[in-house]
Amino acid sequence: MKKPIPVQPMIVALFLVSLCFETVGSTASAQVTMKMGHVVPSETPRGQGATEMARLITEDARCDIRARIYPSAQLGGDTDLIEGLQIGSIEMVSLPASFLVGFQPLIGILDFPFFFPPEWPDLEQVHRSNAMRMLLDTTDEKGFVSLAIWHTGYKVWTSNQLSLHRLENYEGLKVRVMPSAILKEQSRLFGLTPVGMPFSEVYSALQTGAIDAQDNPITLNFFMKFHEVQDFAALTNHGTLDQVIMVSKAWWDRRTGPCQDAIREAVDVGARITAELTNSIITSAALPAYEARGLEITRPTDEEWDEMRAAILPGIEALYIRDNGARGQAILDAFKAEIARYER
Repeated sequence: MKKPIPVQPMIVALFLVSLCFETVGSTASAQVTMKMGHVVPSETPRGQGATEMARLITEDARCDIRARIYPSAQLGGDTDLIEGLQIGSIEMVSLPASFLVGFQPLIGILDFPFFFPPEWPDLEQVHRSNAMRMLLDTTDEKGFVSLAIWHTGYKVWTSNQLSLHRLENYEGLKVRVMPSAILKEQSRLFGLTPVGMPFSEVYSALQTGAIDAQDNPITLNFFMKFHEVQDFAALTNHGTLDQVIMVSKAWWDRRTGPCQDAIREAVDVGARITAELTNSIITSAALPAYEARGLEITRPTDEEWDEMRAAILPGIEALYIRDNGARGQAILDAFKAEIARYER
């Protein structure tokens, strides 16, 4: 069950071309500007997916929109982007679920470790399921519409003291944690000490020893160069850092039906590009860079993975239900029923 992430065919042209932050090909007649913000460099898979998505929206005759992409937190950090959606100063953002739980706690299920199918073809089906749509629709009440999930990779651990492919190696380490109750509880159950900090500070914190470890997808670790200041990479695939693509509800409701269809179609293209690049860069660039740097790369055995799952997941589920009540139970049950279809 716990296998390395499958690799999809690489979109070579997109990977090799450095994409600028502003979409090209805008039409002269476009009157509405759609600003889309995210916090990672343009050359990352999600950055390239966003750029192509924006091009398609700008050129689609069903919309009168000029779409512009602002990468690398140019429109602010994660919380700034969400608040921008709510007040209408930003039209679209791409953010990890972890930064949404302060606004909609039900989204915290996307942070669950050892829960989602650990292979991309199965996870893709979960992304397209009724359970996922049920979850994403809960953000409407908070002022933003969640259009889709983009896969940006399974989480792995990097560290400097011990490899984290075994449960007993976690105790006492300091780790950077995003502002999610689920992820903070994960740290507690592992015996880790959680440290909150902006993502931009993680590299220096790893370099100086202010934190001992961090978990992010392989590709993100690669683009942020975390492998330069780490000794171990444990390919645990214990969770995801998939992105929620959201638009301002007030802005969305003013778009015509055909324009909404065009935006959804472009978002789907962006999702495909992001997933294909994510999976191909792992073997073509990221893992070779890890090896060239001298990182010790480990993988848990099935037994080691199951031991971590048994120690962590029950407590995570209990916290989610405690914080979200009957609505949380209904969403958890829907996801469990969907995921059961892919268990082996």
